[in-house]
Amino acid sequence: NASLETVLTRHGVSAGLREDVRLIVEELASNAIEHGADDVPVGQHELSVNIDIRGSRLSLEFRDTGAPFDPLSAPEPDLDADIEARPVGGLGLYLIRQLAEDIRYRREGDDNRLTILLRIPTPEHAP
Repeated sequence: NASLETVLTRHGVSAGLREDVRLIVEELASNAIEHGADDVPVGQHELSVNIDIRGSRLSLEFRDTGAPFDPLSAPEPDLDADIEARPVGGLGLYLIRQLAEDIRYRREGDDNRLTILLRIPTPEHAP
């Protein structure tokens, strides 16, 4: 998180968008560690995040060597269901979908690659 914060701050990314990026990275890393490492030998599960900032777009490419998993195929949670009746999980991916302008998944060799595109708000469009 510290290096992520440093890169985003150095590029002038607002505190609000830095929080969104941190939430996205933490959620995806948590999911990859919890669900993707089952079939991977101990010590061989790799995770990485690449950040690309161009103009008003911030792109995150999240790569992990875990079990194949397309988060875009996960069903949306039933937000109207009683909280006690809802299954555990799914809200993190829902939040990511709400924050992102575009999300793309592909399996490349042994890697899951998820690219998330976020818009960097201009001062006149900042919340």
